[in-house]
Amino acid sequence: MLFVGISHATAPLATVESLAFSAPDVSATLARITTGDLPASLPLRELVILSTCHRVELYGIPAHDVTRPSVVLEAMAELLTRRASRDEPIDAELRRLVGTEATRHLFRVAAGLESMVIGEAEVLHQVASALAVAVRVGAAGPVLTPLFEAAVRVGRRARAETSVGSTATSVGAIAAEMAEELADELRGRRALLIGTGKIGRTAAKALRANGFWEMVVAPSPGADADAIATELSAKVVDASGLAGALADTDLVLTCSPRPAQVDAVLVRQAMRGRMARPIAFIDLAADGGIDPAVAELAGVRVVGPAELRERIDVAIAGRLREAPLVETIVEEELRVVQARAEGRSLSSVVAALRARAEEIRQRELSRALAGVPDADPVVRSQMEWLSVSLVNKLLDEPTRRLRAEAGQGPVNPYADVTRELFGLTGEHVDRPPA
Repeated sequence: MLFVGISHATAPLATVESLAFSAPDVSATLARITTGDLPASLPLRELVILSTCHRVELYGIPAHDVTRPSVVLEAMAELLTRRASRDEPIDAELRRLVGTEATRHLFRVAAGLESMVIGEAEVLHQVASALAVAVRVGAAGPVLTPLFEAAVRVGRRARAETSVGSTATSVGAIAAEMAEELADELRGRRALLIGTGKIGRTAAKALRANGFWEMVVAPSPGADADAIATELSAKVVDASGLAGALADTDLVLTCSPRPAQVDAVLVRQAMRGRMARPIAFIDLAADGGIDPAVAELAGVRVVGPAELRERIDVAIAGRLREAPLVETIVEEELRVVQARAEGRSLSSVVAALRARAEEIRQRELSRALAGVPDADPVVRSQMEWLSVSLVNKLLDEPTRRLRAEAGQGPVNPYADVTRELFGLTGEHVDRPPA
């Protein structure tokens, strides 16, 4: 397998985004190697495209008539560089991998080891979806399909057998966790979301999923209030109703950047009608969207960006401690794939060797029989039997040994030596993809 790709680890996200494939782009590109009777316009017989917010990657198998992997790697790289939307060359930011290293990278991606946030779950679904699209259009075949299925298996094992993905690490998810913890200190489960950025909506949806919270939303200026209300199953209040909403709520999520919408005067006014009921604020704005003086008010608990960041760092540290266990799973599955691939490779070498021997047998038998045109049928039959017996006897021991080696660890040298000794280098013998 060959790999060419770019990700957050090798380039700015803006560059990665400029190369991203839309769904129609993926289908059109995959069609370039599945054109039926037309000549393929890429030197590949299989291709899978993995395009996400953080990575754009091509996984391919060279066409049978390609003898130099470097030719295919450059064609794959050119496919990406042509998509760049900026003038600067991006070739140096592309990563190229071949064989085992390409397979290891795919497994690491599916396991979440290559993600911006280690162990994130979405990438596993993206890997599975990339394969499904390629299979649907006929671009993934007998080599890439089992490799991607193995990658999905690696990702599932990583999340089932370790804790690499068990702790929340996004701001929205951490906020929802903290809200549940704060609920014990509060006297109700009424939540108010001020501002409707992506992080705030994520936190609000997590709240609704994790517990019984009534939700009220004060949308950002210009936001589609009706759509947000539907998305979050929430009531909507405008700026004029914000003080009343604060007086009625128990938990406030704010993702409004400065200048702060929530100041001490507004909160003090709301507290007068709360009958000493406590209120908690979780500030999701990166630069702080709550007046610092709010935290000094009686009965008010404020969770700011610094405290959220601390919780996220602890969660990420916990995931990082699980990374060696995930690495072990990757290597285990890689060995399984290699053993299977090498076994298939040796089996195909045996088949090619037998086919070559049969071709030679028939040719030489025909030549011998042509020299004795008057030979009776019994003699001809005996010559046929003798030629078959000689070939079987000569190939019996090499064939048995090759098949025995198919289940014994790294066996590529046996396959390669057999190809060379018997002149099979021109045959389309399957080689290990990993």
